[in-house]
Amino acid sequence: MSVKMEEDDENKHRCFKFLLRILFSHIGLFLLVVGFSAFGAWLFVAIEKPAEDYRIEQRQIRTKEVNESINYLVALFWYWRGKNFSLVQWNEKVYTQLREFELYIVGSVNNVSYDGTYNSEEWDRDWTLSKSLLYAVTISSTIGYGHISPQTWLGKVATILYAIIAIPLLLVFLANIGDFMATSFRYVYSRLCCRWCRSRRKISEYLKKARAGARIPSVNEDVIGREEYMPTDRVVVPIVLNLLLISFYILLGSLMFSYWEEWDLVSAAYFTFITLSTIGFGDYVPGNSFMDYKQSTSSSLKMLACCLYVVFGMALVSMCINLMVEQLVEKAKWLGREIGLIKENPETDDDAQPLTA
Repeated sequence: MSVKMEEDDENKHRCFKFLLRILFSHIGLFLLVVGFSAFGAWLFVAIEKPAEDYRIEQRQIRTKEVNESINYLVALFWYWRGKNFSLVQWNEKVYTQLREFELYIVGSVNNVSYDGTYNSEEWDRDWTLSKSLLYAVTISSTIGYGHISPQTWLGKVATILYAIIAIPLLLVFLANIGDFMATSFRYVYSRLCCRWCRSRRKISEYLKKARAGARIPSVNEDVIGREEYMPTDRVVVPIVLNLLLISFYILLGSLMFSYWEEWDLVSAAYFTFITLSTIGFGDYVPGNSFMDYKQSTSSSLKMLACCLYVVFGMALVSMCINLMVEQLVEKAKWLGREIGLIKENPETDDDAQPLTA
């Protein structure tokens, strides 16, 4: 009986470890981030929509009152026109009423967002699913456009609790995917760019040793990661290449948002940089392309593409920064060796030069 219980416990432990392995894999973390963002979008809509509906109702009432006030003022002015008022008296009464009506309109705009339209279907709602999803993504990524914000106390508390979970979750995902992207990019760089450098060195060695009859192995015979010259596991990606990669990604986003949002290319590039750097001023917010995503499938795909572009863009920038830091550290170590501040260690330092092509 005890042996069976031990086997059951061991099977449960294996299942638990298997689930954790899946959950914290690249795909598992991605699905977890997507699912939690979707949950956040639904949660904020569920909390804030009733309060927004109430504000829209108050706005309809205020719009009706404004229209009635306009009709009243028109009738009042015609009534005064029939009286024996002098032009100065009539102007004074009219200007007094118009001034009061102006203050009433300003108060309506500030209090209930009055804009002169009565049809509620033409009003721009804050808490749609698309806007709420963008709000959830900007919370987890710490961008914070400020395009919408919770108005209820429950929404503010939910934002705090959501941020406490969502921000670390996204940071873990970015660290995980960023490390994977850095390893992959370093491997691709070593197999493509550094291969040419290895080939050139092989040729130079062949010219020197061919006369002696020595055999020079080809580059294809090198063991990946432990190559004799510029090993893959120690190669450093140049800073210029990282900057070109970031620039290309920003240019791609600029073209995409310039076409979708009808912005000029400079403004789209500015928005892309401000977003990927998590500065998030909020002076430019994506919306024209997918805020009413329920009307078409293409708008829904644009919304998802925008969120994915932001998340993977942050991972790409983080990856490039880490790779640039690696080369800066290697350059600093090399400079320290050259001027004698750092002593060379033959066990750990195979070459004094940074391994860049």
